[in-house]
Amino acid sequence: MSIPQPRRKIYLAGGFRSHWQAETALQLATSYELLDPSTHGIQNPAEYTRWDLDAIRQADIVLANMEASNPGGYALALEVGFAKALGKRIFMVDQIEDPSVKRYFEMVRQCSDLVFPTLSEALGYLVSLEKDLP
Repeated sequence: MSIPQPRRKIYLAGGFRSHWQAETALQLATSYELLDPSTHGIQNPAEYTRWDLDAIRQADIVLANMEASNPGGYALALEVGFAKALGKRIFMVDQIEDPSVKRYFEMVRQCSDLVFPTLSEALGYLVSLEKDLP
């Protein structure tokens, strides 16, 4: 009799405007436990910062989605830096279109283990990664 392994946890870092987290949940929720700050509903900055950083501590993987519509990526940059300091695996989706913005986001890309041009490519990779794990 084999003991089921706990599902890996993925923290979802990125903006809330496009609701990309819903698409991610459709594809990954059966294989991974998703730690999604867009669902906690906390309004107080001190409280949601505490929740987000604690969720990153719990996560095995950080999926950082930097959409072109993200106004600056400041919170995402902090989340990626914190995850890097903790030794977490970081997969980044880089959809920045403006070359002047892209240039200033290079450090975040360098902290990432893998960088994908689209969310669908990142999700496909995560699905295949889960299938290959023991």
